[in-house]
Amino acid sequence: MKPAARPLAVAGSLVFLGLAGAGMAWGQDAPLPVNGTLAEQRQWLLQQVRVGEATGRQALIEDALARLRMLAPDDRDTLLAIVEVQLSQQKVDDATATLQRLRQIGAGTAELASAERLWRAYRGDLQQELQQARLLATGGRTDEAMVIYRRLFDDNPPGLQLGIEYWRLRGAQPTGRSLAITRLSALDARYPGNTNVLQILSQLLFNAGRDDEALAVLQRISRNPETRTLAAQSEWSYLSSQPATERSVRLLRAFITRYPAWAQLDDARKRYAEQNKLVSDPAWRAGLRAQQQLERGNNAAAETGFREALKRYPREADFLGGLGLALMRQGDRSQALDYFQQAQRAVTDGASGKWQDLIASTRYWLLLERADAAMAAGDTASARSLYTQAHRRQPREVNAMLGLADVAVAEQDDAGAERQLLAAQRTAPRDANVIRKLVQLYGRTDPDRLETYIAQLPASQRTLYTADLLQLRLQRLQQRLDLAHAQGEVREAIVLGREMRLQRPADPWLAYRLANDLRAVGEDADADAVITDMLSHTAGDPVARYAQALYLSSIGHLDAALAALAQVPATAWDEDIRALDSRLRRQQLIDTVWTLRGSGREAEAIALLEAQPPSADNLLILADWARERGDFEAASARYARVLEAEPENVDAQLGRIQAWIGIGDLPRARQAMASTPPAVADDAVGQQRQLAGIWTDLHENAKALAILRQLIQRKAGPDAQTYRDTARLVRRGAPSESLDLYALSMQDNGVLAPAQALPRDDRALTLASRENAQDDWLRRSIRSDVETLYQQQNPTLTVMQDSGRRSDGTPGISRLARDTRIVHLDAPVAQGLGFARIEQVSLNARSFQTDADGSYDEDYGTCQLDLIQADGTRVRAPGCNRNVHQRMNSGAGLAVGWRTLDDTFSVDVGHTASGYPVGNWLGGVTVGGDLGVLGWSATASRRPMTNSLLSQAGAVDPRSGIRWGGVTANGATFSLGYDRGGRNGVWSNWSWHRLLGENVADNDRARAMAGWYHKLIVRTDMRLDAGVTAMYWRYRHDLGGYSLGQGGYYSPQQYTSLSLPVSFAWRNDDWSVRLDGSVSWSRSRTDSYSRYPEVGLMDAILAGLADTYGPVTLDPSGLYTGESRSRGTGYRFYAAVERRLGDHLVLGAAGTLQRSEDFAPNTFQLYLRYTFNPWQGNLPLPVAPLVPYGEFR
Repeated sequence: MKPAARPLAVAGSLVFLGLAGAGMAWGQDAPLPVNGTLAEQRQWLLQQVRVGEATGRQALIEDALARLRMLAPDDRDTLLAIVEVQLSQQKVDDATATLQRLRQIGAGTAELASAERLWRAYRGDLQQELQQARLLATGGRTDEAMVIYRRLFDDNPPGLQLGIEYWRLRGAQPTGRSLAITRLSALDARYPGNTNVLQILSQLLFNAGRDDEALAVLQRISRNPETRTLAAQSEWSYLSSQPATERSVRLLRAFITRYPAWAQLDDARKRYAEQNKLVSDPAWRAGLRAQQQLERGNNAAAETGFREALKRYPREADFLGGLGLALMRQGDRSQALDYFQQAQRAVTDGASGKWQDLIASTRYWLLLERADAAMAAGDTASARSLYTQAHRRQPREVNAMLGLADVAVAEQDDAGAERQLLAAQRTAPRDANVIRKLVQLYGRTDPDRLETYIAQLPASQRTLYTADLLQLRLQRLQQRLDLAHAQGEVREAIVLGREMRLQRPADPWLAYRLANDLRAVGEDADADAVITDMLSHTAGDPVARYAQALYLSSIGHLDAALAALAQVPATAWDEDIRALDSRLRRQQLIDTVWTLRGSGREAEAIALLEAQPPSADNLLILADWARERGDFEAASARYARVLEAEPENVDAQLGRIQAWIGIGDLPRARQAMASTPPAVADDAVGQQRQLAGIWTDLHENAKALAILRQLIQRKAGPDAQTYRDTARLVRRGAPSESLDLYALSMQDNGVLAPAQALPRDDRALTLASRENAQDDWLRRSIRSDVETLYQQQNPTLTVMQDSGRRSDGTPGISRLARDTRIVHLDAPVAQGLGFARIEQVSLNARSFQTDADGSYDEDYGTCQLDLIQADGTRVRAPGCNRNVHQRMNSGAGLAVGWRTLDDTFSVDVGHTASGYPVGNWLGGVTVGGDLGVLGWSATASRRPMTNSLLSQAGAVDPRSGIRWGGVTANGATFSLGYDRGGRNGVWSNWSWHRLLGENVADNDRARAMAGWYHKLIVRTDMRLDAGVTAMYWRYRHDLGGYSLGQGGYYSPQQYTSLSLPVSFAWRNDDWSVRLDGSVSWSRSRTDSYSRYPEVGLMDAILAGLADTYGPVTLDPSGLYTGESRSRGTGYRFYAAVERRLGDHLVLGAAGTLQRSEDFAPNTFQLYLRYTFNPWQGNLPLPVAPLVPYGEFR
């Protein structure tokens, strides 16, 4: 079997083309259409002109043109045909006239454009270049010729002759062959029968592998008797090169029949007999079937067929080479190479080029395979050597160069890889693999270069890397987005995230991140919209639903998050979705129980937890709750149960120790910390803080502080709580350091800028300490701690005017006007808080109501003195006529005091104003603490009775000059209350005091008071409380009179009252307002008692009257007060306001209006408070002005 070859050698083609002249064309005249329309006749005559041109029949052309001139002299197609014929016949003048006529009637038409192009080619400005192109083509420099041809005609040559000339050369180029076949077929249709067109067309069809079409064209040529022999020779040239197949046998039989008179017919018959015999042999037919299988890609079946054929025809080159191809395609290049070499040796007619090419190619690819294997094994040195050998074998083939680039990349020599790839690109500029590897290299090493490189690619290839450019852009955006997040630039992150979502709208995690950023800046609706939009692009993707559920759970929408997960089919759930579903359901439960507990329904929360399947986590929550509510025994038991299930549970270990501390079993707690301390990991920050808290409770502050300071040193991010806990530990001994730590805590918590935290900016610090309703527990505690500590360490000076007026009472006795001027200093002293104050008091009871002679004989001192003389005569001693105006401007009263920072101990001591007739030392000591959930305090004190001038300052009897009054209450008070920060609170107070005064009868007082209050509004800027208060008092004697020996203070033997107080407080940054009001009902009982209880004093006074009246005694009929009972209602209204004037000053005012039966006091305060250090924190809520020292309790 001979290898196939194309039938037309170049020399034969030129001979053939040279013979195809005018006299060797053929054709027949078609009859003029009978009764046809003018258009049909014109079209027929034009066709005759083209047939004449194609066949070279000049007479036919001239006849058709003459008839066209008569039928349609101004038809544009006719004139175009005439121009073409005249130019081809060199009739320049005639062509000029025809072209001019066409210009007149066909301006702007396609026919005129074609005529103009013909003129330019034959006689115009294109003629010289056309002649140059023809010379180049004749000299064999076809590529250079084709450059000129394409510049002149751009694949659209005018007319038949230029078309033949152009498409013969254009079809010789591989890139132009297909177009040349198409355009030559069009020329054949327009100029049917032209031998030159048909000859070139057949040659191009053979070259394109369209053999049957080429043979059909040759058969058309054979119809011309003058070219029949040459057509037969061309067809025989093709058939003699074909291998023996059923097709070749069929074609040979047809050839013999078609050319019975051909000179070499015997050769054809012999060829036919040989091939017919071969085709009839089963072994040969097996080889033919194998070739068909090979063409279909059935390589294994082809291998089997070729092996069967080679048993009979072992030297058949096509079968040997076909077996090699089958083996090569199955990956066995080594055996394939052997068969290719055998095929080359088997060729006897010199047509071995095909097998030589396959041998070279196979050897090349075998080297590449070995090189690839070396690369896979990591042996880059061997791979480089093998790739280099392959490249030397085929230097114009790029795969070895790509391999060398891969070696350079593996050896981290990116510059070397780039050199190899650029060299490969110079060899194959449009090779897709070269371009792809360059894109990969630049994408990894130089994104800017990648963008430039892709931009200079042709559009057809550039579009292939649109995704790479997009990915590069997205990578850059992602880098900027990550940087924006790292720098806290949330707004910039939002802009970048939105830009990225334009390209990746279905990316769940991009949408999730953007939504969280939008939430962070308060754009909640936009955040929700981003998630919704993402879902619209994902068609139920489980990952998208998972991201949606994460987002919803992050904003507390647990039900919606679970609903999102429920939309994922159960079969699509993975471990992540199952874990999230479990976590969300757990969180739902936890949220529910915490909500119940927060609303005061802890019992329901406990019941719900206990109804769940047993778990250590639930037990741990229950234990923590028990510890927090002070049920330490129950907490300890539950922690023990947790530890039974999970002995290494550090939370339970820590909680149990805290429970023991709560019980008071400090030795056990210390023993546990010493022998089996909880194994808290260094990075478990929360547990480390809890451990520090335990050491603090065990009074091991140094150990606690060491733990916290280590946490601060190791902290990798913000840790406000550790700073806060450390500040709490050092605030007693180092308050300034504590405030520094609180500033850092505020910085980490996001309420203080770094520049304000270090160094500490006190104004900013106190401004940041203001309460905010949106604060979480940690931020709220930090602000509160800062407020408390800073104010404790901030010396404060207050100047105050306190005025009181009574519109009831008796002038000169109980209608008292009191004015107190106070200078008060608070300052830190001895790790506590101290105060010192000076008070100047002005008391004015106004003048007595005297008789016409200026005397006064009402019940005051001994001014109303009824006597019985020795003879029984009743007389009244003369009234008092001196000291009838009780007014005094006292000197200074001093007081100092001190208390602990936690208010568990306080003490104060002071003295009444120096101008009082009866001076007293005053003071008190208070201790307090917690008793379980209750708060308690106990006070031992000596306090003045400020009901009247007499009880507070004392007085001088106008008659005798004796001083009396200045009563003090000496005794103890015990208070007990409950307020755990909820809506309700209870308070109570029990006290017993001995009431002592100078020349005043001793008295005893017992009081019990209790109240309940409900917090209707509890906000950072507003409070509204209402409640009930009940009081019960008992005094042993009624000493409320103003006669000598009486105390001048209200002292019923029984007093009961019930009141309904309401309190409202509000504040903003610079104002604070308080309004209190109450209504009350009371009942009292007073027993009879001597108006002059101090008998010894009266005996001396009566003795002094003996000179006037003789021996006298007190008249018993007016000596005793009468018993009385009363009941009534009353009300009280109190208002106070403060206004911030700057960083240091606050101005305040307050007033009280009180009314009840026989009691109508009013008070008013005006004060200015100055803090030595800046204070921009909260104004007090409620407002609480200073009280005079005499009203301390």
